[in-house]
Amino acid sequence: LYAEYQTDDFRLVMELIKTSVEHGAQTLNYANCTDLLAKGGKVCGVACHDEHSGEDFKIYGDYVVNAAGPWVDQVRKLNKKVKETKLHLTKGIHIVVPFEMLPVRQSVYFDVSDGRMIFAIPKNDITYIGTTDTNYEGNPRDARTEKKDVSYLIKAVNEAFPSIHIKIEDVLSSWAGIRPLIQEEGKSASEISRKDEIFISDRGLISIAGGKLTGYRKMAKRTVDLVLEMKSSRSGITKKTKSKSKKIKFNGNSFKNTKAISSYKAKLQKDYTQFNKEQIASLVDTYGDQTQTILNFAERLPSKNEEVKLLKAEVRFCIEREMVMHLTDFFIHRTGRLYFNIKSVKDHLKMVATEMKHWLDWSTEQMNEEIAAMQEEINKATGFK
Repeated sequence: LYAEYQTDDFRLVMELIKTSVEHGAQTLNYANCTDLLAKGGKVCGVACHDEHSGEDFKIYGDYVVNAAGPWVDQVRKLNKKVKETKLHLTKGIHIVVPFEMLPVRQSVYFDVSDGRMIFAIPKNDITYIGTTDTNYEGNPRDARTEKKDVSYLIKAVNEAFPSIHIKIEDVLSSWAGIRPLIQEEGKSASEISRKDEIFISDRGLISIAGGKLTGYRKMAKRTVDLVLEMKSSRSGITKKTKSKSKKIKFNGNSFKNTKAISSYKAKLQKDYTQFNKEQIASLVDTYGDQTQTILNFAERLPSKNEEVKLLKAEVRFCIEREMVMHLTDFFIHRTGRLYFNIKSVKDHLKMVATEMKHWLDWSTEQMNEEIAAMQEEINKATGFK
């Protein structure tokens, strides 16, 4: 069983950030790193631009770690002397189809005629399929699904499952992502190792890249251990600090096992009878034991439509607890609805925009701009060049 393929990487990142805050970290949203600060020839901080207020500011530190994924090389090149490229970027896409088009009961993988392997993962009433692996040049932010990518995956599925006949018009949604792989001369995209690597520049910038989602805590531990080692040698401290990361549970996860999750869902079903089993289960799967806060918000709303009440409560929760500032934040980077429930995005886009207008004090013009930006994301997820 490939349990990790059920991971929602947006939620993983969000709960990681919230957990780090609980342990004393300070975090910023929509703050763009524009330069590296140096003192005595060594990196000592970053210059930032707040994309919302327009303010420029500086953050100082003894060490700067660059963990910017596919943007690692761009940050390294702010380091003046660094010119070489360390990363080989590759693009991977996934497509989403109705579950009945490919009704697999568990995550499965199958080989393709070109030697690669592809996964199909069931999630509620959809199945998503991926991934491709092609060389990519350009800004990772601009990556999008192309028609040839979709055709490749459909052909692979139809060949592997003789009774399945998926067509391009059956695709509900899609997404594209960029892998920050370590450069290896003479190797194709699929042949490059998924190993991670730490680079330290002459001016002391620490960069980490490569690796896979399943190894991110070990990557982080290695990086932090290195920083502590550098700090110790600089200050003459010999006592080694032990990492506690392995024992730290995420924010929202008070459960000992899957049985405890089932018990929590059953208790909520008993306490909040106006919402159905599927609605509660979906919230728990997304927010863990934070679900009760959302249900408390929803219970007090006057609407008779339970789906609308829950959506409004989610919006409030994500604005108050998860730094949501745009419609795209909510529909893509907090809830994944654009990919896993695109119908709910299309059905409730204007309602959610109106709700966010209320909470974030948008003007009507701002709200219309937000709707247009979200509509563009819908077009990217559903329209293939």
